[in-house]
Parts: sequence; structure tokens; C-alpha cells
Amino acid sequence: MVKMKNFVYEKPINVYYEITIACDLNCKHCRAEAIPERSKEELKLEEIKEVLRDIKGMGSNLIISGGDPLKREDIFEILDYAKEINLPVAVTPTTSPLATFEKIKKMKEKGIFSIAVSIDGDRESHDNFRGVNGTFENSINVLNYAKELNIPVQVNTIFTKGRVLDVKKVYDILYKNFSPPVKRWSIFFLVPTGRGSNLFLPSYNEILEIFEFLYEKSKSSPFYIGTTEAPFYRVFYLLKENKNFDDISNLKMGFGVRDGNGVVFISHKGDIYPSGFLPLKTGNVKKEKLSEVYKNNEIMKKLRDVKFLKGKCGKCIYKNICGGARARAYALKGDYLEEDPICIF
Repeated sequence: MVKMKNFVYEKPINVYYEITIACDLNCKHCRAEAIPERSKEELKLEEIKEVLRDIKGMGSNLIISGGDPLKREDIFEILDYAKEINLPVAVTPTTSPLATFEKIKKMKEKGIFSIAVSIDGDRESHDNFRGVNGTFENSINVLNYAKELNIPVQVNTIFTKGRVLDVKKVYDILYKNFSPPVKRWSIFFLVPTGRGSNLFLPSYNEILEIFEFLYEKSKSSPFYIGTTEAPFYRVFYLLKENKNFDDISNLKMGFGVRDGNGVVFISHKGDIYPSGFLPLKTGNVKKEKLSEVYKNNEIMKKLRDVKFLKGKCGKCIYKNICGGARARAYALKGDYLEEDPICIF
């Protein structure tokens, strides 16, 4: 029997802020269902500054995403203010032609600690998935800019049905050409929400094949390899390592449910969600402080306590380590506390 404490994060480690839904790409899995033009409902600069002060007060990191953050004309003013108040910031620029060397360099000058770039296969498969020809080349360009500027990078790769080979190709590209600047490679397991509702989840055998691949590569990879929305990989990894489950606090990975528990999300409208893939509104930063919502909202509290989990996740001996993908449970079962439908355990 695995006996472990329930991992509770009293503050967000990372606050993800969808600063705009404007984007020039047409990605098949887009959670935000981004549009080419900016929305009139986006937070104004002074509202954003107030939110940044609250995030700073919590001692959290800010991850600016979108849409494409570079579609906001005031993005560098926002970064200036974050630097002024010593708030750690990373940016996820869409790798469109807007992501020039000059703009990436300017981000570094404003004090960002990293950027994130998406690569989903080779040139053909990546461009097909992102809906715009030339996007793969833009991503490679941004990686080269980061390499020249010495900016740490997280690379994100989507994993859906039929994309095992694409994921493996991405590792080869990064290993041979970009280590550094790549510090972390994260494989995003599909949550069927937004445009991603039209895609298919990987099969049991595909998940096992990718897990084996990630585990083997992690032994010699120059960058950290992890997953997003596949918390059961933690269990797979620990079992492969024959780890004592009672003594894992020193490992470089998070444990337990992360939605609303170490992670929180702000939409372009200011709506607060446990994560970007779990669209359960818990408040709005125009009316409430993010710090208070994170601490006191009932949905957030339930996400931080595994006793509320249902189905096989509620019965699982590994629930304190994993907890299942709450966003996928909500997307497929309509209940954020239900079991994760694709967990292999």
C-alpha cells in the first residue's frame, strides 16, 4: 500500500495569464479558439498592473501566454512593470513572423527568465497541425534566437492519436540542435476542449509506447523531460525507477492534482480558472483578488484534497502522486472530480 501525504500548494507556483486571444495561427488543438484580432474584453494596462502586484505578493511566477502575446502593442510596457516590481516572468510567444530576433532580444532586456516554443513534429506535420505554412521554420528561428541570446527555453509538443512518430521526431530535432537553449521538453496530452474537441485521444498502446520512449530518453537527455495533463506518467516513472514512494520529496517533479493546486489561470477577460484546460470559472480579477480566489474558492479547495476524487482515481493507491487530469475528466465526463478516462493504471 502506498502511503503518502496529500500534496497541497498553499500558493500558485505558476500563474498563467492568457493576455490576449489574438493569434495569426489556426492550431487544431487550440484551447482558446484564438481569433486574428484582439478582443475588446481584454484587461487594460492598469488592471493588469494590479494583477501583477497581487501575483508578486503571492511569490508566484507569471507565465504570459495567449493567443499570441506579441499581438498586444503594450506587451513591453507590461514586461517593464513586471521588471520594476521584481516579478519573475516567462513568455510564450506564438512563433509567427511577429517573433523577430529584435523582439525576442527585447524580451530578454526586460528580464524574462525563459520563453516557451511549440514544436509538434517535422516541418510538414508541424505546419499541418498549426494551420499555417512556415510555422515550423518560425519555431526553429526562435530557438536559434534563444540560443544566440542565451535564453532558456521550454519546448511544448502536443500528443494525440496517431502522433507517436511526430513526438519522437521532435526529440531528435531538439537533441541534435538545441541543447542548449532547451531546458525542458513537455509533452502535452490532449484535453479535448476548444478546437481540440475535434481531435482524438491517444490509445492505451500509444501512451505506453510514448511513456517508454520518454523514460528511456530521460536517462541521457541534456534537458528535462516531462508531461502536461498526463500526471500518471509520474507513477510510471517511479515504478520504473523502483522508487520508495514514501521518500520522493527530493525529486524534480510536482505531485498530486496541479489544477488549482500550484497552478492557476487568468483568461484575457480576467476570469479565473484552476487551469487553462479546466474551464470552471471561479472568479474575475476585476472584482476579486486572485490570491483570495486561489485560497478560498470551494472548487480550488476540492481540487487540493484527493478525498473528493471519484471513480478509479478516488480508489487508486497512487492518487496522492497523480490525481488524474482533472481537465480531461471534466471535458469527457462533465465532472472535474471524476476519473481520468485515459489513465493506464
